[in-house]
Amino acid sequence: MSLDSLGCSYANVQAATDNFSFDNFIGEGGYGIVYRGKLNDGQFVAVKVQKETKAQSCAEFLAEVYPLSFARHTNIVTLLGYCCKGNLRILIYEYISNKSLEWHLFDNGAKVLDWNQRYSIAIGAAKGLQFLHEECRGSPIIHCNIRPSNILLTNDFVPMLGDFGLAKFGTSRFDKQRKLLGNLGYVAPECRENGGVGVRCVKADVYAFGILLMQLISGRKALDSSTPDNNITHWALSFIERLALHELVDSRVEDAYCKYELYSMARAAYLCVQTQPALRPTITEVLSILEGTNDHLRHVKSNLYPIIISSEACSLN
Repeated sequence: MSLDSLGCSYANVQAATDNFSFDNFIGEGGYGIVYRGKLNDGQFVAVKVQKETKAQSCAEFLAEVYPLSFARHTNIVTLLGYCCKGNLRILIYEYISNKSLEWHLFDNGAKVLDWNQRYSIAIGAAKGLQFLHEECRGSPIIHCNIRPSNILLTNDFVPMLGDFGLAKFGTSRFDKQRKLLGNLGYVAPECRENGGVGVRCVKADVYAFGILLMQLISGRKALDSSTPDNNITHWALSFIERLALHELVDSRVEDAYCKYELYSMARAAYLCVQTQPALRPTITEVLSILEGTNDHLRHVKSNLYPIIISSEACSLN
């Protein structure tokens, strides 16, 4: 699928964004600058313009980005098209209007995400990542940048993974190392040891997903000055290993949470952030833990603690 087949040539994109007007500027992500646009048919889109480009032809760029267009799933932001113009490399996504999980967790002082929303976001994000890793044509597609800012929420708070598979478009070793520092709280140990260059595997995504689960539970940032070593991982693991799970929960949620769901999220997070990649579960196994569909997964045996809470005890009423 190309932009031309959707009537979205570079000229269309230029017109949709009013020539990339600052009035349509949304923000800046790992891939580049993001603009809001409106196509001729009235559809709103998010237009991402790569900040820096490596030496490649348009044909090479299109060949690399083409597989991403097959990622069609309820929990994935749809890539509608892409195009080139000179040194510009442009991606067009569906526009999600309810901002990111990062904003709702950390910046929205008016309304706090309740427990049901947090648990549903964890499940939906896991399903989206499962699709990229195991079910999408051309899979596995490695996300490489799982974090709250890359999870967009619909008006019904359905989570949608964005910016998947874009790490490959980094331009240089220096650029990748710079991005590594910015994402340090989510980077798996094996990636840090390698300087963040050339290490792309599904288990690195799983590690980052574990950090995300800790954030959903606690409402804390990955690098948090109020935690030991400014690191949410060590702080959260200390509570999980002592079974003091109630101390993990975001104080803004108070007692309005399901103990069994908390247990499932904490258990999954613990397994995801294991230092050795081989000890981490697959995202399908993580999803099974979160949904409580299999409490005795053969490949993710954990001596941390047994199942001690029944799902029947889960009630927020």
